[in-house]
Amino acid sequence: MAISGQGWELNVVRLGIHKNGNQRRTYGTYQAYLNNQPIAGLSGHMCECVGPGDNRHTNNGKRVEAGRYPLWTQFGRYRTIGYSQDSHHAGASAMPGLHLEGTDRRIGILIHPGHPPKLYLSSIGCFNPTSPLTSGQSMDFWDSRSRVIALIDSLRAFAPAAFRHETMTHIADASVVVDGEPTSTLVEHVDHDFAMALEAADPASLPISKNAAIQCARWLLENFEAELKAAVRGRPYKVKHLCAIVCQETAYKWLKWTESQTAKTIVERSVFDASGDYPGTTRSAFPKNTAAFRAKYGEAFTAMLIEEANMTRRMQGWSDKPWVYKGYGLFQYDLQHVDADRVFFEQKRWYNFDECLAKCCKELDDKLVASGGDLWDAIRRYNGSGSRAEQYRDNVKAFTGFCATVTGE
Repeated sequence: MAISGQGWELNVVRLGIHKNGNQRRTYGTYQAYLNNQPIAGLSGHMCECVGPGDNRHTNNGKRVEAGRYPLWTQFGRYRTIGYSQDSHHAGASAMPGLHLEGTDRRIGILIHPGHPPKLYLSSIGCFNPTSPLTSGQSMDFWDSRSRVIALIDSLRAFAPAAFRHETMTHIADASVVVDGEPTSTLVEHVDHDFAMALEAADPASLPISKNAAIQCARWLLENFEAELKAAVRGRPYKVKHLCAIVCQETAYKWLKWTESQTAKTIVERSVFDASGDYPGTTRSAFPKNTAAFRAKYGEAFTAMLIEEANMTRRMQGWSDKPWVYKGYGLFQYDLQHVDADRVFFEQKRWYNFDECLAKCCKELDDKLVASGGDLWDAIRRYNGSGSRAEQYRDNVKAFTGFCATVTGE
């Protein structure tokens, strides 16, 4: 059943059955939409009971039938308003939840977290949101809880009138749309890089940890999910690869800012890389240093870029320096491109995330052609050549696995 494209809709697409010993569950994906547009940060995977779906018999322990169900606020063990804020005890009552109506003889069909003591599946017909899982993995309560809360927060912003009173209330123009009645067991397929990343300890060479990479990917999806998904459509790389490049390039600088700065400020202030000017560093590409840039492009252009660099330095508590920085935007478009793309730097186009994303994708596309379609070699070429570029590729491989736990790819 396709979404209507009107109002707030949560589309659950069932993929198949997970089996782990005697345990069974239906496993699928979810994405929330507002008037047919994906809502950033509201996507992931969903666990339910096995099927076939059955709405005609009470207490049958099956998933509900595929179809469209209106959403309502909920109170009791699971609550839409006034749920527990306990951040130390997993499953403390009352947990966050939403209610589905229109389920015929089935009652109490909710969206709520997977929780102890049954983290493989916490349902007798309900929906448990989760990050990606293999058939042998259990849900993480805190992850599942945060996903339910994110849905509630989105609905509260969409229909605030339904949240004025602690009474069960229809959330107007809000529905869950469930697709599929699969009964076959899912064939386990885990991306090789994802599996390796899950099993390996954080390599010493990484600029940020696994947890920080996951935080980076979540921030990117919360702010730019639609743009990222549109950018990879029809391309061999995925959102997880783009997130991984940001993890390698700039996240170590700006992650600490996410608690106090807007996404707009973080994008604008992603001006990094003082190579060639910082003591003890050299640079082979143009400009080798600020003096070389000034000699070719003059004082006004040079002064503008120096001020942009100093604005970023001040955010880090550093004093001003008379240096032109070389990397611009979350993906670090290098100043060496200034000869062919002067307007990007002179008009501060790195202030626009879409512009930076387009530059990254164009560069990856060109490197894919040069590498004969080998994605990992293209990512190596994205950074250059030699041992540093090989290390860059290996780091992006690890980050891709970490980010895949967020993007669901």
